[in-house]
Amino acid sequence: MTTSSLPERIVLIEDNPGDARLIEEMLCERREAGAPSTDVYHEDSLAAGLDRLETAEADVVLLDLQLPDSSGLETLETVLDRADSVPVIVLTGMPETALGIEAVSHGAQDYLVKDDVTPEVLVRAIRYSIERKRTERELKRRTEELTILNHLTRHDIRNDISLVVGRARELAEHVEPRGQSALDEIVQSSNHVLQLTRTVGDIVESIAENEEEAELRPVDLSRVLAIEIEKAEELYRGVEISLESDVDGVCVRANDLLSSVVGNLISNAIFYNDKETPEVVLSVDIDGGTATLRVADNGPGIPDRRKDRVFAKGERGAASSGMGIGLSLVDRLVEQYGGEIRVEDNDPVGSVFCVELPRAATER
Repeated sequence: MTTSSLPERIVLIEDNPGDARLIEEMLCERREAGAPSTDVYHEDSLAAGLDRLETAEADVVLLDLQLPDSSGLETLETVLDRADSVPVIVLTGMPETALGIEAVSHGAQDYLVKDDVTPEVLVRAIRYSIERKRTERELKRRTEELTILNHLTRHDIRNDISLVVGRARELAEHVEPRGQSALDEIVQSSNHVLQLTRTVGDIVESIAENEEEAELRPVDLSRVLAIEIEKAEELYRGVEISLESDVDGVCVRANDLLSSVVGNLISNAIFYNDKETPEVVLSVDIDGGTATLRVADNGPGIPDRRKDRVFAKGERGAASSGMGIGLSLVDRLVEQYGGEIRVEDNDPVGSVFCVELPRAATER
C-alpha cells in the first residue's frame, strides 16, 4: 500500500447498519482513480468479526466497542488477542475522549468519534494506523534480536572467556619468565572482553528500559560500591582499590544499572592506567539532596581538550580498544537518573570522574 492509496482489505465490525453504510460510502468516495480496489468486510457482531479475521488477511480493523455480544474495552482486548499484528481503529459514539484514549492505551492504534468522522479523517486515520503498526512490529522485532544478543553476550561468550581467564591463571606457575608477559596479556585482554560483554548487555537493558520509561527507585549506594569493588579486584589482579567514605545507608534515585555506572568507571580507571600498580580511590560527598561519587585514579590523565567529549558515543583514547562505549553508557544512565557527570584532574596525577546523583527520598 502506498501512502496515497487505501488498504486492500478492511474488516468493519459494526452492529449499526446506518453507521456501517456511512463508513463504506466514505471509503468508496475517497478511493482514487486507478488505485486497487478495497474490500470492506462488514460484520455486525464480535463473533462474526473474529471469524472473518480468521479467513481474511485484514490490513486494518474498524471496531465498534458496543456490540450485541461484547461491549467496552473487553471487545478491543478480544480482537487484539486474536489479531495482534493488525492495526485496530476504535469507533465510538461517545463525544468524550476518555474512552478513546483508554482504548489507545490498551493497544488500539487510533480512535474516531462517529459523529465527527469525515472521509478525509477516516482515510488519514487508516493510513497512519497502518504505518504506526508497521513501526511497532519493526521495533518488536529489533527488541527480540537485542534480547538474543544480550543472552549470547551475557552467557555464552562470557562463560567461554571466563574459562580462558581461569585456565590462563592456572598456567601462571608453569610458565617460564620469558612467557609470563604473553600470559599476562592474555589475561588482561580476556578481562577486557569480559568487561565489554557486561557493557553490551547493560546497553541492551538500558535501551529496553528507555522504551518502557525506566522506573527509578531508592538504590543502596554502599552496597553497589562494595559489590563492584569486589568484582574489579577479582577481575584485575595487582591493583589497589579503596573506598574512603562511609556511605552506609546512603540511597540514590537509580535502578539496577547503577552497578554498570560504577563498574565501568572503575574498569576505565584500571584499564587505561599506565602505572605498574593502578590505584583507584572512590569517595562520596553528601550535600543536601545530592550524593557525589568520585572515582580517582593515578593514570595518565585526560587532556583538557578531551574532557568535554570523553563521554561522546565512540570516543576513545589513543590506546583504547573499545571502552568508549562504556563511558557513553555511563553518561546515558546518569542523565536518565537526573544526575550529572564530569571529569577533573587528580592531584598529583590522573583523573577524577565525578558523578552527581539525586538522593532518594527514603534512606535507611
